[in-house]
Amino acid sequence: MDFVSVAYIAKTRGVRGELAADLLTDFPKRFSLIDSVRIQKGEQVFEETLERHWFLNDRVILKFEGRDSPEAARTLVGGYVQVPEDQRVRLPRNTYFHSDLVDCEVRGDGGVVGVVTGVFEGGGASESLVIRTPDNREVMIPMVREFVTRVDIKRKLIRVRLLPGLVD
Repeated sequence: MDFVSVAYIAKTRGVRGELAADLLTDFPKRFSLIDSVRIQKGEQVFEETLERHWFLNDRVILKFEGRDSPEAARTLVGGYVQVPEDQRVRLPRNTYFHSDLVDCEVRGDGGVVGVVTGVFEGGGASESLVIRTPDNREVMIPMVREFVTRVDIKRKLIRVRLLPGLVD
């Protein structure tokens, strides 16, 4: 079974075993639907039951059953809170998880442009694919319909229409 990370546990908080975690999801309301999670910390895996959660500033505060002191919770600091991939939020059509775009081959009319290594968020709705070209350069292509014509996540293939000079 594959898992996706929804938060990163940054530190303990308080004296009751709570943990402050950085959100790695655009859908924080999902925590209301979560009963149990997996915590991946290096090679260690912990199965945890979520007792309660709440939001504070830009973080989620997590309290797991049986971890009632900072010492008991500290073991999880540095771990990723994960849920099974089949519990991912369903996205609207023509929107994608960044993790699904990474490692996709990008092809234009002239052949292979490169492989997606990440997604750059420029603020607002502005996003660009970060691509490593066959000659080991890094280029960015705006994630807009004028340039990105087809995304096939299952085949790990992205088709693009490039303007002259965009990746040269």
